Amino acid sequence: MVAGARWDRLTWGPRRRRRRMLRLLRELDRQDALASPPAWRAPPDLAYAVPPRPRRRTAVAVVPIVATLAITGGLLWVRGVADEHIDHVASIIPMSDTRPPVAADAQAGRLVPAPRAPSGSGGFDLLSTNAVSVAAYDPCRPLHLVVNHEAAPPSADVILRDAIAMVGPAAGLRIVLDGATDELAQSRRPPTDASRYGSRWSPALVAWTTPERVPVLDGDVAGVGGSVAVTDSSGHLHNVSGIVHLDGPALTELTRRRGGHEVAVAVVAHELVHLLGLAHTQESGQLMNAENSGQTTLGDGDRRGLALLADRPCAREL
Repeated sequence: MVAGARWDRLTWGPRRRRRRMLRLLRELDRQDALASPPAWRAPPDLAYAVPPRPRRRTAVAVVPIVATLAITGGLLWVRGVADEHIDHVASIIPMSDTRPPVAADAQAGRLVPAPRAPSGSGGFDLLSTNAVSVAAYDPCRPLHLVVNHEAAPPSADVILRDAIAMVGPAAGLRIVLDGATDELAQSRRPPTDASRYGSRWSPALVAWTTPERVPVLDGDVAGVGGSVAVTDSSGHLHNVSGIVHLDGPALTELTRRRGGHEVAVAVVAHELVHLLGLAHTQESGQLMNAENSGQTTLGDGDRRGLALLADRPCAREL
């Protein structure tokens, strides 16, 4: 029994999670069928949660510290340990003489006003840090996104734009959609691709894909997000590229339900916030709570975390 539970935990119990997703969808169908339904409430988020399991609490949930590491293609890709949720990824690579030149659209100052953090403290955890800094994007240049529509729902572009409108101002970033790309989702994405994007850091890839192409999306994980961070000469971390992989078939089905658009936007916003640098939090009322059960907007803790990520100078070296 113990061996079986351990194996299920290590393999993420794909059949068990798929059954849970189907139960959630059936519950949505049941609510739709009611003659006089009560005010609709979003079900437990298909993207944020895997079935609850005992968690070991650390003082600060910093993924590169509590992680299983795998080196592939020269990149250090970080996955959470087995009892952590799996919809975020991150990597850190050292400063290199072969890095691209400074982007042509980098400015001398911020492009978007710095967000004002709500009063209070806590409510967020950070995805990647080192001894001197937190990994975040440069507020003095646009964050470019490209989109692959391989398995996109009909309303994919509207969902993404609504999610960007929610997250961008709270993060103090100008997020720019560069358009469609033929680049497909892959588990190990290099941070540069000169043949597609020229001599620059690759724009972050938003890929509407399938569990067959990205196995981590199997079951009730409807999205994965994270970034690649580079260290500068002083050791500070700067996010330079990243991914958001979305389960297109699952989100297509979700958008057909009453209130599904709002939940789908929340799913994509959740993964965009992983891209920007926040991990899951255990505090309730936050979009970044992995056990989310109805939160479709940023909470105060989410905003405090994004404001912390935004509180940084321009990245002069990158």
